[in-house]
Amino acid sequence: MYGDLPPRIDLSRFDGVVIHYTLIACMDHYLSHSARARLRAFSGLKAMFIQDEYRFINRTVAAIRDLGIDLLFTCVPEPEIDKVYSPQALPRPVRVNVLTGYVPPTLALRAVPVPADRPIDIGYRGRRLPAHLGRLSQEKSMIGEHVAAEAPRYGLVTDISCREEDRIYGEEWINFISRCKAMLGVESGASVFDFTGEIERQVTDHLRREPDVSYETLERLYLGAHEGKIRLNQISPRCFEAAALRTLMILYEGEYSGILKPWHHYVPLKKDHSNMADVVAVLRDPEQIAKITERAYREVALDARYSYASAVAQVDDAIDALIRPEMLARRRPYTNFGFRSARKIDGLKLYRGLKYQALQMKYQALQIARWLFLRVALGWMPEQRREKVWNRIREWRGIKPVG
Repeated sequence: MYGDLPPRIDLSRFDGVVIHYTLIACMDHYLSHSARARLRAFSGLKAMFIQDEYRFINRTVAAIRDLGIDLLFTCVPEPEIDKVYSPQALPRPVRVNVLTGYVPPTLALRAVPVPADRPIDIGYRGRRLPAHLGRLSQEKSMIGEHVAAEAPRYGLVTDISCREEDRIYGEEWINFISRCKAMLGVESGASVFDFTGEIERQVTDHLRREPDVSYETLERLYLGAHEGKIRLNQISPRCFEAAALRTLMILYEGEYSGILKPWHHYVPLKKDHSNMADVVAVLRDPEQIAKITERAYREVALDARYSYASAVAQVDDAIDALIRPEMLARRRPYTNFGFRSARKIDGLKLYRGLKYQALQMKYQALQIARWLFLRVALGWMPEQRREKVWNRIREWRGIKPVG
C-alpha cells in the first residue's frame, strides 16, 4: 500500500498491521492523512519497521506516537536506542533491534568460481551521499575513489564506481560479486543524526552558495558538534552477500555489529590507506584468500542467527509477546480472493475520474485552438481593425477595453 489505503479494505478484519520501512510514515506522499487516520483508529496490533533512522527523527517520533505503534523494529543498536526513541517521547512501543538485512536462503548454496577464475581483483559499487549525514556517509565513496586511484600502482584489475548510472541490481549484482576476488566495503549507517532537519538545511544552503566547498569545511561549520554522538554503525547486507559467495571482503576498520572480525573474516583497510600494501599482499596469496573467505562462509553466511528464518522467528516472538485478546479481529478474516477484490480500485470511481480528466483536457485543447485561431486570423487584419476586434473580445470576457 502506498499513499491512501484502498477505501473498501476493512481493517477490523485484521489482527495486526505492519508498516514497512519503505513507507516514510511522517510524509503524506507515502502515508496520507486519510491512511494515518484509519491506522490511528485501528484497534489491532500495530508494528513498524524502520531504516535510515538518521532522517526526520522528530517528525518520525511524532508519527509513531500519533499512529499508536505498539512494536517498533529498529536498526539502531540497542545501547543507542534510547537516544533516538526516548521512553519519554515514546512510552508505548516495544523497541526491538534488528539487522538491516540477512543472508538470502539460497545464496550460500550457489556454486561460485574459485578466486583464480575470477577476472576482477577488486570490485565495488557505492554512492556519493549528502554531506549532512556525516563522515561515515562520505566513506562510502571515499574507499572506492582511493582504491581506484591506487590500483594501477599495484597492477590490480578493478571495477569500481560510485556513479548512479553504474549501479547493478538483481541477478547481475550476484554475478558481479562472483566475478570479483574481493569486494570493498564500509559500515552501514550515518554518523550525524538530524533531529529537526536544521543540519540538512544549513549544509544545503551553504552548498547552494558555494558548490565546490570541501567536506572538511562543512564538517567544521555545521557537523562537528553532532559527529558520532549516536552510533548507527552496523554491518551491511553486502557483507552477508560477499560471505555467502566466498568473495574476500576488504573493509574499512570498524565494528560491523560485532559479527565480523578483522583478519579472520575480512581484511581490514585503514581509513588513511596506509596499509594498502598489506591488503594487496593478501590479495596475491590464494591460500590466505581461501582461509579468510572459508571462515566468513562457515561462521557468518551459514550461521543460523543471520538467516531470514532467524529474522522471521524474532518478529514472531516479539508479536507473540505483545498480542492481546482485545487486539484480535472482530470479524471474519479476508479470504485471498476477498482481499484481492477489496484492494482493487473502485471501477466506477476510476471511470468518473478519467472522464473528468478527459473533459478537462478537451476544454484546455479547445481554449488553445481558439487562441491560436484568433492569433492567426487577426494577424491578417489591418492594425486598426484588429484593435476593434480585440476590444470586442475583451468586452465579451468582462475586461475593460484599451485605447
